[in-house]
Amino acid sequence: MCVVGGSHGGFLGAHLIGQAPDMFRCAVLRNPVTDIASMVALTDIPDWCFVETVGREAYADLPSLSTLQTMREASPVHHLSKVKAPVLMLLGAVDLRVPPSNGLRYAAALREAGGQCAVRVFPEDSHGLTNPRTEFESFVTIAGFLREHMA
Repeated sequence: MCVVGGSHGGFLGAHLIGQAPDMFRCAVLRNPVTDIASMVALTDIPDWCFVETVGREAYADLPSLSTLQTMREASPVHHLSKVKAPVLMLLGAVDLRVPPSNGLRYAAALREAGGQCAVRVFPEDSHGLTNPRTEFESFVTIAGFLREHMA
């Protein structure tokens, strides 16, 4: 089985491959949230970071160290050492919702831990990856990745 998800679905997919590492043969993640703590100061939706981890009432322009720790522990990166599945990451270079640095740092850490992570960055796309050329290239890239890892 392969998990595929984008944005919050990518967040869930990245959690799945880290928390159920023997269940998936591969993962395709489009602009996934992988580290809430590193995203909170860069995203256009910082309130989501609080709601997802410590609650809306804890919102602050400058999160405490305790809040940042909780955010990190609630993130897929917290389970990265258990990931076995090869990952394909598709990122929009001008994404304000989930900054591409989130996925790039996850990919680098996964590779450093001995995992496999292919990354495709689309220089003119934001969060939705909706440019027609990007959609075409995404589908072709995903098809090749699935053919390689699901055959």
